[in-house]
Amino acid sequence: MCETAMMVSPMPLPKVSGLRRSWLERLLDVVRELGTTGEVDQILNRIAVAAVEFLEFGAAAINVVEPDGEVVVRAVAGPPDIAQLLGRSSSLRSWQELLEAAEPWGSLRFFGHQQDRRVIGRIATWTSAASSREGRPDGWHPEDSLFAPLFAPDGTLLGVLSVDQPASGLLPNSEQRTVLELFASQAAVAIAESRARDRAEARRWEAEHRWQVTFERSPIGAAIVGQDGELLQVNDSLVEMLGYPREELLRLRLSQLTHPDDIDEGTALFNELLDGTRDSYENQKRLVHADGHVVFGLLHVGVIRNSTGAIQSIVAQINDVTQRKHAEDRLAHRAMHDPLTELPNRTMLQELLAGYLDAGRPAGVLYCDLDRFKIVNDSLGHEAGDELLLVLSHRLRDALPAGITLGRVGGDEFVALAPGEDDPRRLYALAQRMTTALEQPLVVRGHLHTASLSIGITVGGPGYDHPDEVLREADLALLRAKRRGRARIEMYDPTQDKPVTVHELELEHSLRSALAEDRGLVPYFQPIVGLLDNVAVGYEALVRWEHAEQGLLDPDGFLPMAEQTGLIVPLGWWMLATCCKAAGDARLTGGSAQWVAVNASGSQLGRGQLVPEIRRGLELGGLTPDRLHLEITESALVEASPAAIREVHEVADLGVKIALDDFGTGYSSLSLLRNLPVSTVKIDRSFVAPIATDRNARAIVRAVIGLCQELNIRTVAEGIETQEQLTSVRALGCCQGQGYLLGRPMPLS
Repeated sequence: MCETAMMVSPMPLPKVSGLRRSWLERLLDVVRELGTTGEVDQILNRIAVAAVEFLEFGAAAINVVEPDGEVVVRAVAGPPDIAQLLGRSSSLRSWQELLEAAEPWGSLRFFGHQQDRRVIGRIATWTSAASSREGRPDGWHPEDSLFAPLFAPDGTLLGVLSVDQPASGLLPNSEQRTVLELFASQAAVAIAESRARDRAEARRWEAEHRWQVTFERSPIGAAIVGQDGELLQVNDSLVEMLGYPREELLRLRLSQLTHPDDIDEGTALFNELLDGTRDSYENQKRLVHADGHVVFGLLHVGVIRNSTGAIQSIVAQINDVTQRKHAEDRLAHRAMHDPLTELPNRTMLQELLAGYLDAGRPAGVLYCDLDRFKIVNDSLGHEAGDELLLVLSHRLRDALPAGITLGRVGGDEFVALAPGEDDPRRLYALAQRMTTALEQPLVVRGHLHTASLSIGITVGGPGYDHPDEVLREADLALLRAKRRGRARIEMYDPTQDKPVTVHELELEHSLRSALAEDRGLVPYFQPIVGLLDNVAVGYEALVRWEHAEQGLLDPDGFLPMAEQTGLIVPLGWWMLATCCKAAGDARLTGGSAQWVAVNASGSQLGRGQLVPEIRRGLELGGLTPDRLHLEITESALVEASPAAIREVHEVADLGVKIALDDFGTGYSSLSLLRNLPVSTVKIDRSFVAPIATDRNARAIVRAVIGLCQELNIRTVAEGIETQEQLTSVRALGCCQGQGYLLGRPMPLS
């Protein structure tokens, strides 16, 4: 049907109540015959024949408007030579002009011989022979034509039924015209229904073709599945996904391609599909490739039902999500494992420990730390440090029995979980196995490296609300092991291992505020006296804190917290700048060129800030470098990195004196004297206090003083509080002294 066809209002269907009985019977016979005819061309031919045989017209033709807009003769009846019209075409516009020019006879159109022949000359027509009654007023002229337009229900012109030369030689009577209108309506219905069927068939074919193309070319595996699960049709993507030849796939059921552990779930869902409980389902399942490896597939199965609700077909689509599944597994593994050692990380250990606590099971926790690991990182580099951690993790894992989980929780810290174990003796024995495993040196980049562990142990159980509580206890025990000299195993002791309290957090916050606002912190100065003349040669600066609520705090009241929180670094820079300015104050030195000693924490070393901060302090105080002494504890220098050692040399190059504090309490003291630009050694108070009564202490002090004299290094005896101590160190040849007997720390005011 042409979409641009002329819209002409259709006339109502003709009434046949006025027909003679004989005509009605013959008409019904024709209608019944049309009802048994299926093809539109057969119906149109039968109508044309009926117009000739029943209505006794000399000829009849049915012209149909084709989809391309041309009007084509599709059926004819009459003399043999009328067959030449079949297939002839005319333009739709010509037919529209003809019908508009014709005289309306109800729903028919009569084009008389007196009218302009140019209009009718543009369409395919057949001219009848001359009529014997041509001259009568009611006679039919050979050039007369009668047309019955064929309208669709929406008024669109579908075609034209044309008749010619009634057998009577007269113009058609009312009965002929009525039946002709009826035949025209039947022809219009036949054409309209045929067009509707054609459109429906075209849509169905297009949909099926589109679906087939989509099915075959889809990048997702697809199959038509029978109700027994057998694969009836598969596309190339599914063949490629599963690796089976197409012929072999078509002999298999979906369940035969499914991993055995996933069959039950898939079968249950498929049965719900068959019994109508659901029309589709989606689940992820494992399929087995032809070579045996597992393919992870996201399966979507749906049914197509017919008009009665019965299953017409079952369509399965399988999206290969193997790579995505592997990526998810890698991400999940990465989220739960340490990337360097592949051991469980803190998150996974917390989950495992939480599972034990929720189940009411005890679990032993061993918190381990590699001693002096920082030296390896600073001396050999981080790559060597990583290699050491990797070798260490293998050694520890091999040393632990089955059932013990070893994880890395960060840096050089490891945790071992012993589920079900609550006996401290057995946990201690387990820790000893770990330390024993490190008695043999570790090989790192072809070099032997001796390592040791500090281990803290605790037992978690039903009384704990969160795994972090258990890990914190083990960590506190570890800290005590490190404070007591490293390479130790300590059990958690609530009387000794105290977690951070609210009070300590408030103290930290107050110290941060004091530093930020420059209030409350006060430097105290204790004289260092020459033991030959009892004259102060310099002063050591010691920090005090005038806390708004707690009053004056000694260093022991807040410096350990400052070390733990990192506040010791900004506090150290503040002391350096403040004391450099105080060194020029006459209230301290009395106008003489005395020096001031400032302590430097190990945390301040190796940051690249020490030399710039010292230069800034000297400029603020207007000091020459020789009036500043920098005191560094022996233990801080033992663990110092190469960068930190370089900084100490750079400070000495400025002209600032380096004092080695707490001498004798650390390790490798003699190497420090040899390798560092030390100008002063401060003998620790632990050796000075018993010097008058303890022969061993006296011997150690004598040896230190003698060694320093050979090296041209001054010595300072710390903690002199009695006359006996003063007399002893002076007799041994010590240069200088410091202590309450010689002068207490005092503020500048």
